[in-house]
Amino acid sequence: MGGFATAPVNYWPLRARLLQRGVARVDIAPLWTPDWLLAAFLGFGAVLRRTGHAIAATYHAAGNAPIIVVGHSAGGIAARLAMADQPFNGRIANVHDAVGCLVTLGTPHGLIHLQNRYMHAGHAATAFLERINPGAYFAPRTAYVTVGGRTPGAEFPGLAGVAANELFSIAVGDETQDLGDGIVPYSAVHLEGAKQLTYDDVRHGMIGSPWYGDDVMLDRWWPEALEAWKSALKVRSEAQSAVMA
Repeated sequence: MGGFATAPVNYWPLRARLLQRGVARVDIAPLWTPDWLLAAFLGFGAVLRRTGHAIAATYHAAGNAPIIVVGHSAGGIAARLAMADQPFNGRIANVHDAVGCLVTLGTPHGLIHLQNRYMHAGHAATAFLERINPGAYFAPRTAYVTVGGRTPGAEFPGLAGVAANELFSIAVGDETQDLGDGIVPYSAVHLEGAKQLTYDDVRHGMIGSPWYGDDVMLDRWWPEALEAWKSALKVRSEAQSAVMA
């Protein structure tokens, strides 16, 4: 699940790197820049629906085996909305059982607690999740891995940086230059009950490096995601065995 204002092409290198590491199949959700821009004004309903369809399609393609979902930035919010077991603005995907592990990369889960001069659709989405499905809500049947940064100097430098920081402050808040990944501060990136991974040399992406999807970072969090996924599958298997006993 890509981040705000991105397109699937942005994640082709990450898909290639995952395939090189032996992943059987990598699907990129069809979330395009216009989808995100519309969501900013109209709400996350359409993004929720498209994300839910993408998760369900990959789950069925995997023979209904629980999958690993990776959400970058706002893509992590979209994934959690699709997993929610109650409707958001009248829409529900309820695909949480299809997700064996949710990995979020630089996702502002704590957006509503950040100082912000502007309220937008992302605030409504995160407020809903905190109220209805807070933290690692579907654990232990679904594992959660939240990945974030506490990187000194991760903010963008120079005049271009001033413009970028002003733009991102609209989306994330006035704390974009706090310790974090250059956009999302450390204080907002983790979920309670999740396996929390924090690095002091990561950038949010796609500007600056290394970002979460580069080889050096992938080799840190991907093995942790695999282990978390296996643990969740074991929980499900043991529960099924207990029912059948």
